[in-house]
Amino acid sequence: MASNTLLAGVVQFLREHPPFSLMSDDEVDYVARNVELAYYARGEVLIGPDHGAPQACFIIKQGLVEGLRRRADRPETELEPMVQRVPGEMLPISALMAERPVMSTYRAAGDVFCWLLPKAHFDELQRRSAVFLDFCKRRMASLLDLSHQALQASYAAGTTHWRSINAPLETMLGRAPVTCVPGETMREVFERMERERVGAIIVVHPSGSQQGQVAGIFTRKDVLGRVVLPGLPLETPVSSVMSAPVVTLDAGDTVGEAMLTMADRTIRHIPVMREGQLAGLIAERDLFVLQRRSMNQIGDAIGRAVNADELKLPAADIRHWSRSLVAQGVSAGFITRLISRLNDQLTVRLIELKAAEHGVALDRVCWLALGSEGREEQTIASDQDNGLVVADEFEPQVETLRRFAQSVNEALDACGYPLCKGGIMAGNPKWCLTLSQWKALFEGWIERGDPQSLLNANIFFDFRPLAGDASLAHVLRDHVTPRAAAVPRFLKQMSDNALRNGPPHSWTAGVLETLFSREATVVDLKMNGTAPFVDAARLLALANGIRATGTVQRFEALASQGAAPPDEVRGWIDSFQFFQSLRLRAQHGDPAGDGGNPNALDTRTLSGLDRRILKEAFREASRLQQRLALDYPG
Repeated sequence: MASNTLLAGVVQFLREHPPFSLMSDDEVDYVARNVELAYYARGEVLIGPDHGAPQACFIIKQGLVEGLRRRADRPETELEPMVQRVPGEMLPISALMAERPVMSTYRAAGDVFCWLLPKAHFDELQRRSAVFLDFCKRRMASLLDLSHQALQASYAAGTTHWRSINAPLETMLGRAPVTCVPGETMREVFERMERERVGAIIVVHPSGSQQGQVAGIFTRKDVLGRVVLPGLPLETPVSSVMSAPVVTLDAGDTVGEAMLTMADRTIRHIPVMREGQLAGLIAERDLFVLQRRSMNQIGDAIGRAVNADELKLPAADIRHWSRSLVAQGVSAGFITRLISRLNDQLTVRLIELKAAEHGVALDRVCWLALGSEGREEQTIASDQDNGLVVADEFEPQVETLRRFAQSVNEALDACGYPLCKGGIMAGNPKWCLTLSQWKALFEGWIERGDPQSLLNANIFFDFRPLAGDASLAHVLRDHVTPRAAAVPRFLKQMSDNALRNGPPHSWTAGVLETLFSREATVVDLKMNGTAPFVDAARLLALANGIRATGTVQRFEALASQGAAPPDEVRGWIDSFQFFQSLRLRAQHGDPAGDGGNPNALDTRTLSGLDRRILKEAFREASRLQQRLALDYPG
């Protein structure tokens, strides 16, 4: 049995690394009492595929362990470095849990000391510790949870209250909702709202098959525009002035879903249902309080704007608001979707204003959001990517429509959304086309598969309708999706193209040593981080006939269709979201970025925990690209 001094040293080391840092004293003590110290010289193999199922968990105490694997596309070559392990990390968790041999060869890159926890004790620890079991099952997600907690703690003194976006609305319901029936007069409604001190009242059906169902809603905001200014008598029934139909959510829906719904609809109140019955009402103020303009104040400012200049302030507020959310540790996926939704509102309002100026009817044209906007993954440094689809019968008006689109592009630029350097904008004659021309364009890209076609595919296949006649975009999607899936050569070319962007080549050759030695290392979070996931998701979605445009939604659809293992998909999503989070944090800290690149990250600015997650995220990107190489061999 180890001495108390040695035990204390083991415990102290374990306490510095997750998941042990989150485990109880008894659980950590159990580990410390059951490990044995082992030494491996440079080049010595700790465990490999030929060793059978692992009999112990390796906890690295000192030194660097490299994981090596034969590449699927070049099996005849020697082992190639795939990942590196540093002090505090464990291996091989997946093989231990599955009781199978490891897939990589783990070799000492220098003098290495490891604590070995026998498999029987590893299994017992999972039974004893829910924290340890959770970490083993979802290592990347657990590390991300810790990162978010640390980020929130670092901003705790300067940020405002924030409710978890994953909390169910059920947890926010307080008093019973104040209701009335459609036939009640405005006098009765006003008196009840005043007596109950509420800003909104829900109108419910009094009887029949819809008894208790929501018929409408009336708010204090409606009083001036719907009652006072029209001069309606107080005996007017509330059914004449209420808003209907009403957007409702279920008690099991999340705070995040409520916020996105409010952003989409520019509303402040949402009735909450439980098993088909009215359970309560949530208001915007219930969800969060921010130091500057709230989400719906931004939406209201956008809706009230009568010219492009009046949209500059809400555009700036969107960027400021996203900064507050980043500071509070809100997930990157939610923030980028919310930024995109608010940017959508602003863009749609600009389109409406410019259409009126140019005398353009929007009923037979469709403004397309492309690239990151099409995926709803915009950061604050995203530029414009858009196009315009024109109904075939309006081809003679294309030039007029192009001038209108150009004015929208210029107005967006004035509001802080830079013009696309590559000219991928609706005001460019190349991207202001009839539906038939768009179909032919996509068919040409699929058929040719040359570098420019593949570059265009990476941007344009992410399109979604933003304003005008959405059916034009739906027809285009229905046309191109099956055609892309039916051309294996095109999918193979897209796979080859996707493999060009990935973790830095120097990563496997030693960048991780640099990461942990605190020397300067600059990583491009877009090209080396998010791009591998975005490109792979697009390719796999096209190959499987998935029409979703968002990266996360594409991955989720792959899992639901059985086209990818759910546990692998979860790792892809978590890693992608982490890179998005780092991009937002980098852009808020220095929008210009290193050398003018807003996605450049100096890894010295990261905490030890985030550097560890960065390594795991690069590892997931590498695994995903290995999958593409296997699925689309040369």
